[in-house]
Amino acid sequence: MTAIAETRPSSTRAALAFLFIGNVMIGSGVLAPAAMINSMTADLNVSTVAIGALIGWGAVILCIGAPAFGFFTNRVDRRTLLTASLVLYAVGHGVSVFAPDYTTLLVTRLLMISGAAIFTPQAASAVALLVPENRRAASVATVFMGWAVAGAVVIPFMSIIGETLNWRTIYAGLAIGSGLAAAGVIFTLPAKLYPARMSLKSWGEVVTRPAILLLLAVTCIQITGQFTLYPYLAAELRTTSLADSTAVAVAFGLYGGAGLLGSIVAARFVGSIGAPRTQLICLLIMSAGLAGWSVFATSLVPAIASVFVWGLGFGAAISMQQARLITVAPALASASVALNTSVLYLGQASGTAIGAGLITRDLHHLIGPAGLAFMLMAATASWWTSRKFKA
Repeated sequence: MTAIAETRPSSTRAALAFLFIGNVMIGSGVLAPAAMINSMTADLNVSTVAIGALIGWGAVILCIGAPAFGFFTNRVDRRTLLTASLVLYAVGHGVSVFAPDYTTLLVTRLLMISGAAIFTPQAASAVALLVPENRRAASVATVFMGWAVAGAVVIPFMSIIGETLNWRTIYAGLAIGSGLAAAGVIFTLPAKLYPARMSLKSWGEVVTRPAILLLLAVTCIQITGQFTLYPYLAAELRTTSLADSTAVAVAFGLYGGAGLLGSIVAARFVGSIGAPRTQLICLLIMSAGLAGWSVFATSLVPAIASVFVWGLGFGAAISMQQARLITVAPALASASVALNTSVLYLGQASGTAIGAGLITRDLHHLIGPAGLAFMLMAATASWWTSRKFKA
């Protein structure tokens, strides 16, 4: 079915709640190595760059997998598909708990990340089928606020537990949480929920629409800027800002808390000022935070304050981009959101590689400016797209 699902409001709210929880788990697992980078380097006897590669190579799988899974699973019921993706994610984390070395962990992570490649974009397409058009932007923003909650609550907790216990404990928790989210999805999401069937011709239509291509470029550029620094934030706080484990946890907590706050505010005002303007504000706020880091990275308190400002925009920026893609071409939402997820993770891989290159060359002072340059490019492209295509 491609029409709005006929469900009671209470059932729809429950389904959206578990899609939100699923995104909390997905966001937490994808970003986990950044929070536990010190614990993982010590336990696995590898470098900071190697742990960053867990995010980078995972992003490559997500980049390829999101559109591929979107195409090949187009005729699969959304309830079945989303449940299966969370089960795969849970099993991957469970197996990773027992990884004896870095290579095993990398392989299991790449398999587990396949679940994230399915869940993230298809959760957005499910929302488009569950709620009427006038509520889609706000509903998508709410569901994808799960990533902000992951940053605000789960990632700081991981940072603390990773220091006091170890990263394997966190992975066990992610396995259990993802399993519970899968159970919630299968019991609350309506059965026989199908997106519009996407042929190769339809996918071709997506990649030939200038507005969609420009929005995808904005996503890629923004995330490249974001992940030039983010995977290495804990390590940079320790080496550049001379932070201890408590200060690192505080920084992650403020970053995530700011992201959650920004997402709540954005979801409240997007209906009145629109997704394009909301996203532009978010990108400019993130640029201000990265500019602050570029100047104050060697001073602990100003550096953490800059991280807070940076965090204010990150959560809402992604959900606003999803909302813009769904609004500009609702019938192509399944494909366009899958491609958006793909280029998002391409940005993760690119940013992680740029950050790693600067670190290996001992150019730590250029990480912030590099991220800032990409973020300003994303803001400019976002503004131009909204002016040119009203998208």
